[in-house]
This record gives sequence, structure tokens and C-alpha cells, in this order.
Amino acid sequence: MRALVLALVFFANAASAACAASPADCAGVVRVFGDTSSWTSSCFVVGDGSWVITTHDSITETISSEASQTIKHPLFISAFTGRTYECELKAANKELNVAILKLPTSGLPAATLAKITDFSKAAAGTLGQLSSGEAVGLAWPTSVLGITLDRLAKPPKLGVQQWNAKKVFVTDIGKYKWMFINGISPATVVPNGSMVTRESLVAGMYASKLTVTGGKEDIVYGRCVMAPEIARFCGDSGIDSATLYDPPNPTVEKFAGASDAFQLQAIIYSAIGAQRPAMALEAATALVKLLPEDAQARMALGVAQLGSGDAESALKTFNEAGALNAKLPNLRCNRASALIALKKRDEAQQELLKAEDESPNDSRPVIALASFYLGDEKALDKALTYAKKAAILAPNSAAAELLVGKVEKSRKDYSAAIKSIGEAVKMAPEWGEAWYALGSTYEEAGDKSNAEKAYRKLVEKQPTNPDSLIILASFLIDIDKKNEADEVLGKIRALNPPKEVLESVTALQNRIEDKQQ
Repeated sequence: MRALVLALVFFANAASAACAASPADCAGVVRVFGDTSSWTSSCFVVGDGSWVITTHDSITETISSEASQTIKHPLFISAFTGRTYECELKAANKELNVAILKLPTSGLPAATLAKITDFSKAAAGTLGQLSSGEAVGLAWPTSVLGITLDRLAKPPKLGVQQWNAKKVFVTDIGKYKWMFINGISPATVVPNGSMVTRESLVAGMYASKLTVTGGKEDIVYGRCVMAPEIARFCGDSGIDSATLYDPPNPTVEKFAGASDAFQLQAIIYSAIGAQRPAMALEAATALVKLLPEDAQARMALGVAQLGSGDAESALKTFNEAGALNAKLPNLRCNRASALIALKKRDEAQQELLKAEDESPNDSRPVIALASFYLGDEKALDKALTYAKKAAILAPNSAAAELLVGKVEKSRKDYSAAIKSIGEAVKMAPEWGEAWYALGSTYEEAGDKSNAEKAYRKLVEKQPTNPDSLIILASFLIDIDKKNEADEVLGKIRALNPPKEVLESVTALQNRIEDKQQ
């Protein structure tokens, strides 16, 4: 399971750009936005300060037991600089559970990886010994640096926590050597993607927890990807191996407000990940004051302004971000969203077409174009072309399949729409938006029986979501199941929802009473 870690606070004094990096300087988090959820995971920088190492799980969205997709453009948030950078996935190895991300810059503090000779005194043996139920390994002390949230602090603080492990055991599993650490203290959850360090070297990356049963008592190990395996995979992926073992001194300096900026980044992207960007407005405004020359900070502010309904300010802020960095990833798509809100559709279309031309392998501008044309009845053929292209660029994306279905629905091809939306539901069986789209498509096609099944499934997946309950209640009233609709309205009232929801409940109650008269 991926560790849901948000950020970290760096506690050391300001580092000089002329000094070699300590492991804590190199730590960061990867912020990932998938189709149906978002999450944050631990990671660290290596090489010339332009490469990020994290787990394969960290850039993989598990959509269902049968489907998953790889996220190609996660964000990296550095506590050392207090800045956010959009990465590009360079390579990933599911078996090794390692992903390599390319930063748009270099010179960040980079970890020094241990060589195989550094493990000469580490205990080694067979997988059978590890699985025997008896504790294995010899004394070989290591530390683990991971990112946690201190909920007792006021306000809660995010920072690097250290664990200590007493023993290590190295064994072969498949094509790779793995390191298993035990005697870990304190007995709290270690985030996946954390660095396992021995003195100033990174010996490996904590990949997952392993509990061996069958002996007198359960034995808990940390399963870790060894640094030499990480280095070999990086070298095979085109990274200069020399920099992995002897990274250059960082060229980026830490500034006094980096920790504050990092905390703000965590607030901002948590709100955006929860699809509530308006809640990031205060933090994003403060971040721009701390980082006035940072284009990504201004783009985050623009997203928050747009989410707050202030499209004019958002467009101005996006333009300011573009003046700082004209090639900022996803800037054109965000600027197009502001232009659409301002009803400047011709300008928005040009922005999206330029975005697609500049990044032909990026599905985001293609999805944005499909959504853009979906809003124009005369351009539904274009919408379908782009939606299908998005499905090709992101073959396991539930969002892309749902988009195809929405376009087909607008084109009145209900059979094709139901097929595509059905695929989205198979990929993401817990996704409420997909179940709603399926129900509304069946309803529009005149199939009330299947529409009812889909709406009931929606409520089954989201039993405490007032919007889902309102959808079902409204449909039940339409098909003259007034008593059950009344029961659903009672469930909504029991949730103590906001005033706006209660007003909708009252309107539906009036519809029931009108039908009863």
C-alpha cells in the first residue's frame, strides 16, 4: 500500500550551496493526481540533483482489482527549496518497485547511494531462511528517514521522522537482491519511499512492510530496495552512474522561508487534490508572497482563484506565471479554463490547440479539448475525436473512457455511450461520477429500470453523500415511488447537511406532496 504522506518540515540550519548534501536535504514528496483519487508519497533526489526516486506504487493509481494506470506527470515538492516542480516519468520497474522521475531543473541536494562493497558486513542468506519464522540478520544499524504528520502539534506539523533499525538481512528474490531490516523502533508506520541510511550513505529505499508468521511470534521486517539495485536501474535508464555515487555539490541555496513555503504547498495541493481549490486561496496567496518569482506558485494561486469563481483574477495570475516561465507545464490548459469561464471561447480554443501541439504525448490538453468541444453541439464530432485520442494516450484511464461516453451521450448514441461508461465503471467501481453518468444515460435513453439500478448503486457507493441521495430521491419521485423517495429524504436530513441541501430536500418534498394530491 502506498503511504499517504503529505509533506515534510526541514529542521536543519540553512545549508550552503557549496556543501555536500545530508540525506535529510534530499528528501521530498511526490504529489500525484489520478482519475479517481490523489495521494502523496515519500521520495528523494539523486544524481545531479535533477532525478527523483520513489516507489512504483507511488506513481500508480489502483483503479480496481483488474485495472491500474501510471501517472506520467506527478509533482515533486522539495522541503529544501519550498518549491513544487512538475516531473516527467522517466522509467518505472514494477518488480523492483522503483520509479525514476525527471525534474525540470538540476542542482538540488542529491543523496549519495551506497555501493555493493558497503554491504560487505551485512548478513546474507536465502529466502527460505527469511521465511522460516525465526528472526534472521546480524547487527548492521541503519536509520530510516520518512515523512509523517505530527497531529499533536498546533497547528499539525509535517516533518521528517527518524526510525532506527538494528539488523539487516540480504537475500535474492527473482532477479534482484533485497535488504530486509528489523528491530525497527519506534513501532510506528514507516512511509514507503523513505530513505534507509547508514551514516551519510543511502543504503536503500523502504518499499513495504513484511510480516513473517509461523514462528513463536510474528516478525516484522522492512522490505527495502538496495541502493546498488537502484543505481543499476538508473544507469540502465540513461543516468550518469558516477553522479549516483558521487553527486555534485548542490547549486540551489535554501532560503529562510523554505519550511513555511513547504507547509503552504502541502495545504494548497491537498485542497486541489480534494477538488476544493477555493480552500487553497489563502495559502496560495501567502505562497506567492514568499516566492514572488516562482511561476508554479502563481499557477497554484490562479487555480485557487478560478475555483473561487474569480476568473478575471485567475487569468491575470496565469499570465504572470507565463511571464516568469512561458513553458510551465499545463499552464495553457489552466489559462484556457479561465478564458472559458470568461466566455472567451475562441481564445481558449487557441490556447488548447497550442498546448496539444507543444505536448503531443500529454493526454491533459487532449482531454481538455474534448471537454471544450463537448460544450458545443456543433462540434461534437471533434469532441469525440479528441476523447478517443485521450483514451489511446491513457489506455487504462477511467476518466478518458467516461469522457468518450459523455460525448456519445451528447451525440444521442446511447448504446455507444453505455458501452464506454460501462468500461469506466469496470475500471473504477467505486467512482460515483461514473455511476451517475451511467444512470443518467440510461434515463435519457428511456431505460428506467437500468437507470434505477445505477442510481441505487451510486447511493450504495456514497451512502452519506447528500448529492447522490438527492439524485436517487428525485428519480424515485419521477417513477412514482413516493414512499421510498420520502425515506431517502429522511436520510438526507439525518446527515445535518448545509442550508442549500435542505432547500433542495424541501423542493423534492413539495414534489412528493404534489404527486400525492
